[in-house]
Amino acid sequence: MQALHAQVEHLRIERELREQAARGAERSAIAAEMHDVLAHRLSLIALHTGVLATRRDTLPAPVVERLTLLRTASTDALTDLRDVLAHHRRAARDRPARSGPARCRGDDRGGTGGRQVIDTAVEGRPEQAPAAHRLAVLRLAQEALTNARKHAPDAPVRVRVDYGPPATLIEVTNPPATGARAVPSGFGLVGLRERVEALGGHLTAGPGGAGARRLAARIPHPVAEQNGPRT
Repeated sequence: MQALHAQVEHLRIERELREQAARGAERSAIAAEMHDVLAHRLSLIALHTGVLATRRDTLPAPVVERLTLLRTASTDALTDLRDVLAHHRRAARDRPARSGPARCRGDDRGGTGGRQVIDTAVEGRPEQAPAAHRLAVLRLAQEALTNARKHAPDAPVRVRVDYGPPATLIEVTNPPATGARAVPSGFGLVGLRERVEALGGHLTAGPGGAGARRLAARIPHPVAEQNGPRT
């Protein structure tokens, strides 16, 4: 009995470590994605202010001063953003070494041949939603389609996306298929839940009725986005 209890405790701790690793990996992915988005926008600011500054002879002195300030602020912000991301990546690399065997991936992408039929419906325009929402939709669809392909490779999949406002919605369902396989669950959903909840949303995954599998998420738009047009 003591040996059994010790084994159960070991498995519980191992699962917690793997869940922590999955959440950490998703946070690292979010940081890298938002770095790319913000770096692109800051680069545009630096580029256009730099172009305008070349015409300083035809511009009023206060305008030239503000253009210089904008260019300096945007380039400094780019440097700070890279430094933060580099620190985050170093922390992510160091974390598994301190916490034990926490290297973790989502469901394996290999070993799933065949053709996957996907019925897709999209409402609203992607640009209506924040960039973080669009990235979350991509990750949720990837994970749900991968799981559907593994659990029931011959079953059609329905993907519904609504970019709102007032919220970004995504739902992926697939009915049971003949010969559906029982595949051990990975930790991909742990990371996805971390991402959705970080945006103030809610994720559900599991049976959807009549044996179907369902993954759905609702991510509310920021209040500022609901009260006015995006810029």
